[in-house]
This record gives sequence, C-alpha cells and structure tokens, in this order.
Amino acid sequence: WARRSVAVGAGSVMTKYSVIVPTYNERRNIGILYLLLRKAFEDPRCADDDFEIIVVDDNSPDGTQDVVKALAKEYNDDRLLLRPRPGKLGLGTAYVHGLAHATGEFVVIMDADLSHHPRAIPEFIAKQREGNFDVVTGTRYVKGGGVQGWDTRRKLTSRVANYLAHVLLNPGVSDLTGSFRLYRKSMLEDLVKKVV
Repeated sequence: WARRSVAVGAGSVMTKYSVIVPTYNERRNIGILYLLLRKAFEDPRCADDDFEIIVVDDNSPDGTQDVVKALAKEYNDDRLLLRPRPGKLGLGTAYVHGLAHATGEFVVIMDADLSHHPRAIPEFIAKQREGNFDVVTGTRYVKGGGVQGWDTRRKLTSRVANYLAHVLLNPGVSDLTGSFRLYRKSMLEDLVKKVV
C-alpha cells in the first residue's frame, strides 16, 4: 500500500486519529489487526484523514513486539508505533501510556484480540462529526452489535456487569463495560487528569 498524501484546501480540515491498542501475547492477531486498521482508514468517510496506530505492549513473551517491528519495516509505515512497557502493568495504564504518545486530535481505543472490528471506526468517525461528540462508543447490546471470540461465561459476566451498572448508575448508554470507543483527545486527557 502506498502512503497517502493529502492536500488540504481552504475550508477543509484533515483530522488525525490515534488508535491505541494494548497488547499482551497478541503475536497471532496483531498483523491481521494492523491490516484491518489500514483498510478501515481507506473508507471514504475518513480517507482524507491521517492516523497512527500505537501498540502498547506489556513485554509479551510470545514475540508480539517483534511482529510489530517487522510490520512497520515491511510496510515502511511510520504510523505504526510500538510503545513497549517493562511488564504486565494492566489495561487501564496501557491506555494512559498510549494517550501520552498520541498525536491525534481523536483517540480510538480497542482490543487487539479481534473482538473489536476496525470496520466500525469509519462509523464512529461519521457519528462524531454528525454531532461534534466528545465520545462515541461501540456497543454489543443493540441490534447489529456483538462480540467475536467470547465464550458463554465471558458474555454472561459482561451482561451481568452491564445490568448492575445500569441499575446503579442509569447512565443512558447500553454498554458500560466495552472498550471500543472514540474520544476527543483533549476531553480524555482532562478525564485522566481528574481520575488518575
């Protein structure tokens, strides 16, 4: 694939998206995910935008980091960024680490295990632009939603956690435990400062 060069004329704005992908032992999935992400950003709804993929790896013993380095070299892609950490430090801090390296105006967070399909990203972008939203979230619990590769126990645990959250918080969204979202970076940074 050739790298796109986009001329931005008066009145049009190119937006940059940072996709943060935490990994631990994702050697088998990361190459597929990388190619699917590149394809997603070829969609007409975001083809004029720029993106970067930030892989935050927690020192995977399976060689995930080697695969990421090989992909960046093979595709000569300086948008694929490896930001390793010294050990298995957890998902939440992986997102914070990735956010510290993000240069986009918007951040997409997603899992590396292919349970979140990148083809939804252009929909997220279109929805964000439609209402100038700070957050767009994917959901497993509406028509057309779902998750790939989860066993019954994991699906049931997620359903119960979401039910309890709805009863206790009444948040107005259908999926509180999912981690496939688009955020305005400035809003997410403010949120992290207040919480962390």
